[in-house]
Amino acid sequence: MFRKRSTKGEVQTEYSCSIRFLDDSEPIQLNFKKDTLGQWLFDRVCEKLSLVEKDYFGLRYVDAEKQRHWLDPLKTVYKQLKGVNPMVLCFRVKFYPEDPMKLHEEITRYYLYLQLRRDLHHGRLLCSPQDAVHLASYIVQSEVGDYDPQDHPPGYITAFKMLPKQNSKMEDQIQELHKTLKGQVPAEAESNFLKKASVLDTFGVDPHQVKDQRGDQLYLGVTHQGIMTFRGSRRTQLHKWNQIRRIAYEAKMFIVHVNVAEEEDAANAKKKRKRIKQQPHGYKCLTVGACKYLWRCAVEQQLFFTLASSCNAPKLKSGGTLFSRGSKFRFSGRCQIEALSASENIKRSEPKFPRTNSLPNFSRNKHTSESKSSTLNTSIMSEPVPEDRRRYNVYLAPSRRAQGMAEETPNQSFEITRTEAAVDVPGNAFGAQTSSPIVQESPVLQAPLAAEEKFDMQKVQAVSASAPGQKTPVNGSVPVDSSFLETSIDSMPSYQPNMTMDDEEEDERTPKPSLDEQIKQLEEQYEKITSDQNHIAPGGKVGGAAPKANPAPTSSSKSPPKSMCATCCKVLTYSILFAVLLMVVTFVVLFYTKFDHPLLDEGRKQLQFLEPVKHYIDDSVEAIANKFK
Repeated sequence: MFRKRSTKGEVQTEYSCSIRFLDDSEPIQLNFKKDTLGQWLFDRVCEKLSLVEKDYFGLRYVDAEKQRHWLDPLKTVYKQLKGVNPMVLCFRVKFYPEDPMKLHEEITRYYLYLQLRRDLHHGRLLCSPQDAVHLASYIVQSEVGDYDPQDHPPGYITAFKMLPKQNSKMEDQIQELHKTLKGQVPAEAESNFLKKASVLDTFGVDPHQVKDQRGDQLYLGVTHQGIMTFRGSRRTQLHKWNQIRRIAYEAKMFIVHVNVAEEEDAANAKKKRKRIKQQPHGYKCLTVGACKYLWRCAVEQQLFFTLASSCNAPKLKSGGTLFSRGSKFRFSGRCQIEALSASENIKRSEPKFPRTNSLPNFSRNKHTSESKSSTLNTSIMSEPVPEDRRRYNVYLAPSRRAQGMAEETPNQSFEITRTEAAVDVPGNAFGAQTSSPIVQESPVLQAPLAAEEKFDMQKVQAVSASAPGQKTPVNGSVPVDSSFLETSIDSMPSYQPNMTMDDEEEDERTPKPSLDEQIKQLEEQYEKITSDQNHIAPGGKVGGAAPKANPAPTSSSKSPPKSMCATCCKVLTYSILFAVLLMVVTFVVLFYTKFDHPLLDEGRKQLQFLEPVKHYIDDSVEAIANKFK
């Protein structure tokens, strides 16, 4: 009602944001205007990636309060990124498909593979050490191809940091499994990785830190199956989508209403029948913003995986109280059924795309660049990562020098860059030294590890497959080695809810200013030009007879921003004035008009106690009128 209209110049002003990708390649800069919708920005990113099956992906950013958000395609980018500095969005997987092999194009499966590789490294894809070793072996096969003793000397797995708690024993197992994967091209190794990862309990889990009714800390994840909770390394609860009746939140409390079947005795028979009862489950989040984000993620995942058509998507609202309107959510895009149907109608040939090599010094073998069939036809390229990424000092093995890969001596080192999929973790984090004569860690290494997205589980007792008296896992849990779950302070920061270094990783380059700072810079430049013109006296002489005072600063550039308190007071004042005006109009209509209507007659009867007020007003008006006669 009292919203300020945007001028034509403000609408045409362009702003810039940075987009980061899953392979940590060079970010791109995209410009947008004040009225640009989020869908337009997302479409430009998908065009850059040659991605058609884009329903499973999204753009995520972190606001000033360190709270993550998915970019809403129905709202303007300006409104969502206002106050965000630097303006960085990350291209991530938003909906993990139940069966990754149903994705039509290989490029779509490759981006899903990159996301799961990050999840494995940051601990979100929690699994047993045996499964982790198998997944890591597929990564190595995709990266370097077939095992060759000349190209891969002992300890070459150390250069790949794929697990949150990687040790020398795991590396030996990965090497032995890598030898058995001979003949698998990168696309085939990645497909095996997806098949293995999709059957894990934590597949697609983005952990949210919550507390139960007893105050115990646990983690809540939302996947294609439903809403699940984890305590330690065990999945304690799983509420499937067909069991969930309603999802809501109130302040910091996230509430899931679940249908529970109870048996009751019939009145006239001894047979038992089942009765559906709705049972609420509450989880307390750390902040109101975190609870709102969890609610939006949960309802969006539920609609995506359960709707038969996006046309039937309901408008949802929750979190409203007496003093707040709450949050509204409207589903946009296509649901999973529509996305799979649209994928079957893709007629274009498989696009060629570069596969980023995390270790450029390891070149793939010849057979890995050739496809065995038309379905695995792809262009295998090694795209170097920018020089402002992580750096390592790597010594080349004698066999590599003999092949002419480098003419350096063993004591000479060179710097290479690599992607986040192979982030280094210090050897002392595992209680044992994991260094090798092949790879030496640079003392200036600063790996941008994700703090929020790390599944910081509590320590659990290690369960060995060969140990006697092994207990059977319950509730879908897996036996996990405690050394695999825990991460030392030296390797990764402690878990910080709603703050993801993975999403807001700081560049060494100068960060882009926020929207408010860009507007302020433009106003300061305009003010400077105006000030220079005022200092020039008539006739072209600078200064004049008397020095002029500096022009008063404009309110838009120098005045402090209005606080929320001032805005609330203004709204409250307008509300009170409107209420008073409404009461006056109602009083006049009831007591000073002769309209005949059942509602007005009923109102006059109910407000008879105001008759003295009417007489007082009449006498006052008559006295004032007689005074001026």
